[in-house]
Amino acid sequence: MKAWVCREYRDPYDMAIEEMPEPSPGPGEVQLRVAAAGLAFGETLVLKGAYQKTPPLPYIPVSEMSGLVAAVGEGVSRVRVGDRVSAFSFELAGGGLGEVATLPETYVFPVPAGMGLVEAAAYPMNFWTAWNALVDRGALRRDETLVVHGATGGVGVAAVSVGKALGARVIATGSDDARLAQVQALGADHAINLRDQDLREAVKALTDGRGADVFVDPVGGAVFEQSLRCIAPGGRVLTVGFTSGEWAVARTNVLLVKMISVIGVEARLAIETTGGQGLASFQRMLDAFAEGRLRPHVGRVYPFEAALQGYADILARRHIGKSVLVVDPTLCGAEGA
Repeated sequence: MKAWVCREYRDPYDMAIEEMPEPSPGPGEVQLRVAAAGLAFGETLVLKGAYQKTPPLPYIPVSEMSGLVAAVGEGVSRVRVGDRVSAFSFELAGGGLGEVATLPETYVFPVPAGMGLVEAAAYPMNFWTAWNALVDRGALRRDETLVVHGATGGVGVAAVSVGKALGARVIATGSDDARLAQVQALGADHAINLRDQDLREAVKALTDGRGADVFVDPVGGAVFEQSLRCIAPGGRVLTVGFTSGEWAVARTNVLLVKMISVIGVEARLAIETTGGQGLASFQRMLDAFAEGRLRPHVGRVYPFEAALQGYADILARRHIGKSVLVVDPTLCGAEGA
């Protein structure tokens, strides 16, 4: 099979298309004929060796994907050969940038009716991160004000969608007016361009001086610190990442005076360490897709040969929402054109 393969973790990263043996499913595993793969910022860190863990080499990137079940291992009972599925890997080595991948059945899910395979590669980790943050960790309530930082990225667009589905008033932040306008078209009530607007003044103006109740922060650094200056009493900051390259230090005197909660969100651990609660919540998220309350947004679609360009566009912030690489155009049909 053809696959994008990394054989050394370094910066600039080293990844090329190679011929690789097809992986076979072991007990409890599902073999997929991969249709599409969802690209993520975190994979660029893995490729550079800068992530908190690195899979064994050689490494075939992409942990979230869609496709058709090609074969099943002993003991697999939830899916059958020919099923349309989405899947993700907690080991960061799901192999989505290969024509064939194998994953544990636990993390393979039927594609909701009416959803295409390109869309099905766009939601697993971004939407699960947003859902886990806002539903399970942050307990966002109807009519609360939610600020989504980095709102034009994959997690950001997902957080806007989940926030609106939960009945919140959503403020999107970013650094590009045209891209923020697209996020507003996807449902955000207001947008703040942090290049030319002061976050505190803008949020205070939009909330009659009270501040926002919940912040989703995949950016970190100065943005986190600014959020603490315009948060409502009893507010929550959901720390999802630090794409700025800087993590912040929370001043406990500020947390105390405003009764602020700073909550870490790690979507993989939310499934691995919660004794089934995380997977149950993931299923409730899938139900929201099946019922039409949530819908993936695919920002850019790339052909298989353009994986490096896809990652370059993510790093340059030229995308809106999720970027998807089409691995098998025949499976994706018109979606992948």
